[in-house]
Amino acid sequence: MEKRGVSRRKDPKWQIKLAIVLLFISSLIFYYLYNSLAFNLAISWVFGLLVGFTLQRAKICFTATLRDPIFFGLTELARAVILSLLIATIGYSIIQYYQMVNGLSLSGRFVALGWHIPIGALIFGVGAAISGGCASGTLVRLGEGFQLQWVALIGFLLGSVHGAHDADWWYRLFSDYEVPHLPTLIGWGPSILLQVSMLVILYLLLKLQ
Repeated sequence: MEKRGVSRRKDPKWQIKLAIVLLFISSLIFYYLYNSLAFNLAISWVFGLLVGFTLQRAKICFTATLRDPIFFGLTELARAVILSLLIATIGYSIIQYYQMVNGLSLSGRFVALGWHIPIGALIFGVGAAISGGCASGTLVRLGEGFQLQWVALIGFLLGSVHGAHDADWWYRLFSDYEVPHLPTLIGWGPSILLQVSMLVILYLLLKLQ
């Protein structure tokens, strides 16, 4: 019998039992993917679980990163994302530089700049503000039991299918546009220094708020 004033979800013993069940189910899925389908799918499954756990515990939402400093004056999430971008910039630059030196194709998806980017960003921003979160934030809240996020998830699925259907048309439309790559334009050292400096300045500005 549950104690008065204590919900079942907050019961440590119930949470441990649920964690064991979920771990067992996840292990079965990993075993099936590894033995019946492909090793890459099994690794992707584990990686997705780790990323999801990290996002849930860190309460990372990329929409809140931009929303909270403007509307609420909260900068913790924004500074955390900037730090992650700072680390990713250095790591990704090392990977790309290694690929360039060894004559390999650079990893990453490079797209042309055009008027479609601000229009798409505006549509995405409005949708994220209405739904209350980005893709990661919506999935985290959905896993935490927020039923309203099912509506946002359906919208994500419909929009993704429609976007995948029209993606080739958009890529062909801007195929003649020049695709920028900052290290190629100004060099690896200056480009890394420029991006790192901008991220550090943004972090310090948010820190001072």
